[in-house]
Amino acid sequence: MRLDAELLKQLKQLKIVSEQLAAWIDVEMFDPEYLEREQLGYSIDLEGNSLIHDEEESWQADWLVIGQMKLTGDPMIIETAEPGQPVAVLMHGMGDWHAGSYLAGSVIKFQVALQLIAQRNDKQSSWKITSMELERIITEIVSADNYADKDLWESLLDPAFQAARGMEAELTKQVLMMSQRGMSIKEIADMLQLPLKEAYGYLKKAKELQG
Repeated sequence: MRLDAELLKQLKQLKIVSEQLAAWIDVEMFDPEYLEREQLGYSIDLEGNSLIHDEEESWQADWLVIGQMKLTGDPMIIETAEPGQPVAVLMHGMGDWHAGSYLAGSVIKFQVALQLIAQRNDKQSSWKITSMELERIITEIVSADNYADKDLWESLLDPAFQAARGMEAELTKQVLMMSQRGMSIKEIADMLQLPLKEAYGYLKKAKELQG
C-alpha cells in the first residue's frame, strides 16, 4: 500500500500529537508506515482476499483504517474519496459498516483539535484541565468543524474526563482542609495556584458535600 506523500506526512504528525495525549484519550493511532497490515479483517482477509463487495453495508474501497478506539476496538477510518478526507469511527456489531460518527472533516482538523487539548493541558505527566473546561474545548472543536460529533468527542476524551474528576476531587479535599485550618480563600487560591473564583467553587462544593 502506497499512501499519498502529503497524507502520510499528516498521519505521522497526527500520531505524534496523539502520543502526547496517550494517557488522556481513548484512541490508538496506528503507525502510518505499516497501515497495510491494519486493513486485515476490514478490506482484506488473512489470505489477502478482498472483503469489499457491492452490498451497501459492506466495507467501502475508499475507507482506510488509521487507528482504533482503545476500549471498544472500533476502527477509525479516513474516507479517502470524500472531499477533505474526513475522519470517522465505525462501530462493530451493528449489522453493517455504516453505523458510526465523524470526528473531524480532515486529518489536519483532527490534529488541530488534539493540539488544542494538549496546549491547554501543557503537561504530559499530569492532568490539570477541569471537566467544565473540557466541555468548553469540545464545544469549541464542534463549532469549528461541522463534521465533529460531540458525543464521539466526549467518548474519545473519557480518560481525560476521569482524570479531571479525580483532580477536582483532590482539590476539593485540599481546599476544605486549608479552610478548616483558618486560611483565607485568597491564601488558598495562591497556594494552589488557582483562580480565586475556582478556589471558591471548590470550597463551596466541599461544604455542600459535608451537608
